[in-house]
Amino acid sequence: MKLLTIRSLAFILGVGVLATLIQTTKVWGQQAAVPTSAFAPNVMSQDYTKTHSFPDFFESFTSLPVPQPGMENSPRLKDLIRDGKLWLSLQDAIALALENNLDIDYARFEIPKAQTDYLRTRAGAAARGVSGATISTALYSGAIGTTSSSGGGGSGSGAGGAGYSGGGAINMGSVGCCDPVVGFSVGWNQAATPLGTTVLTGLSSVDTHAGSYSGFYGQGFMTGTSIVAALGGSRSTTSALTSLVNPEIPTYFGISLNQNLLNGFGYRANAANLRIAKNDLKVADSVFRQNAMTTLATVVNDYWDLLYARENIRVAEEAVKWAQADLKNNSRQVEIGNLAAIEVTRAKSEVASRRQGLILAQTQYQQQQEKLKTELSKHVDVDLASVPIEPTDKLPEPSSNDIPSLEEALNLAAKNRPEIEQVQLNMRNQEFTIQRDRNALLPSLSVFATYFPTGLSGHFLCGGNPLFEPACPTGVAGYVPGGAGDSLSQAFRNVYPNYSLGVSLSIPIRNRQAVADATRALIEERQYRVQLQQKKNQAQQDVRNAVIAVTQAKAQLDAAKESTQLYKETLEGEQKKFQLGESTPFLVIQAERDLASQEGIEAQARDAYAKALTQYATATGTILEKFNVEITEAKSGQVTRAMNIPGTPTAPSGQ
Repeated sequence: MKLLTIRSLAFILGVGVLATLIQTTKVWGQQAAVPTSAFAPNVMSQDYTKTHSFPDFFESFTSLPVPQPGMENSPRLKDLIRDGKLWLSLQDAIALALENNLDIDYARFEIPKAQTDYLRTRAGAAARGVSGATISTALYSGAIGTTSSSGGGGSGSGAGGAGYSGGGAINMGSVGCCDPVVGFSVGWNQAATPLGTTVLTGLSSVDTHAGSYSGFYGQGFMTGTSIVAALGGSRSTTSALTSLVNPEIPTYFGISLNQNLLNGFGYRANAANLRIAKNDLKVADSVFRQNAMTTLATVVNDYWDLLYARENIRVAEEAVKWAQADLKNNSRQVEIGNLAAIEVTRAKSEVASRRQGLILAQTQYQQQQEKLKTELSKHVDVDLASVPIEPTDKLPEPSSNDIPSLEEALNLAAKNRPEIEQVQLNMRNQEFTIQRDRNALLPSLSVFATYFPTGLSGHFLCGGNPLFEPACPTGVAGYVPGGAGDSLSQAFRNVYPNYSLGVSLSIPIRNRQAVADATRALIEERQYRVQLQQKKNQAQQDVRNAVIAVTQAKAQLDAAKESTQLYKETLEGEQKKFQLGESTPFLVIQAERDLASQEGIEAQARDAYAKALTQYATATGTILEKFNVEITEAKSGQVTRAMNIPGTPTAPSGQ
């Protein structure tokens, strides 16, 4: 090959690298320009389990697009603000949490992270792991984080070179699974070499000019198979007088097939990381579902607390009214001489005390509103901060069918609790590890086959020095011309064939590392069995505690309602007795205090009952179903259900 051709190849490679850099810069710029509005593409709308590098080759050198997280509140929040208030039902609170809650938004990113892990393992790399999934250290041959021992290693040795062998079997090497790799190389050399004799070359020093080129393609497979194909050659000129071909142009074309037959053979041995990463997609879904359940339970309980705080304000306001009425009545009685002046002072003290209780109740209500606003928005803007929340639902009334039987509840928990599902999925991952480690116990036996034809061309010198050069054919003077095309033609026409077959066997004498890893994998699997039973026991305990909590809360609420009615009757009786002169203002005030206190206890009991129902739904893993939450809506952050206030559209604006 002429020097000009070598420079042309180098120029082409340079242009390719430059084009790659330009394309990379362009993609980075596009990613940086993604807007951060509420309408920006959600990260869940992307599929990170595959790339699109074909037919766009340059996409292999850029990251996949990752949208910026939207930090604007969803349109639903603005639509719910009417007449200076945020009208909020429980279902609307849940919808806002699915759209805006940052805990849920943060948890969403675990799913695409699991998808990138799957993409990584499809290339033959080790899984990095996701939240909730455990990757056994017994899967790795060396230090934690190194590539697994079942994978192939590196690019093929022998993919470049002169193209002829000294007589041994030729193996161009192997490449790791699973992404194909293509390589090119071009080189040039000029050298002047002094010699201590003129016998070999006819000169005391030799000048050489050489250029070489090579290219190879390699790919490994999950079966333990590796294929390497290579093509290359060189062109060299020398000042030696004894050279028969000058310039000399050798070429080669080769293909090697390597196959593991014991250690590293088959899908189970080589695809452990891929199988684990694919299973981890389910783990990521389960962890997200668990996070959504936890956040939803928090929002629901905080909504019940808001209703309880509002009820406390009502009770406190009634207490203030009673105290003011007593003050007015006592003042009138003092004026006509029926009561001592101290009774007015006592009544004023009661009014002040009740006003203090009202201020405390109002403060707690405002604090609970701020807490709920933070949970239902990505940020509390000026519009949201300036409006109070007006809850439109009431605390639930007890019902005989609020919860099913204990046996049915235990079955629901065993079926729906994400903690149990995650342990079962981790046990599945451990099975993949055990299968891989069992294969790693075997000796290493591999076979290879190589087809490696070569060619040689150039200017075959003739008619010169009779000691070294043959006579020229008729009509030819000085040399028989030839070039790279002639040399490659010889290689492809199998003019100079070269076939190699080989077997390689490696038997570890004690095999302690593989034995230790395989044993550790079994120990970890037994440990997971204990953990699974532990999670089941915990779920059963949670269900029993939740059933007890619901039963107790229902009984307390029934008792509180009955007590409230009795305190009302007591107050009415004391008021009638006072009007007849048979009671005192102190007893009336005491009855009013008792009733106000009991009404607060009843409101607290209603709140406790509502929370007990939430606790039961969480314990059985059915809280999403209880509040009609679709997991697809939770993942996307886009809820299409209608808002629950009169006069609103059937769906939030912008959807």
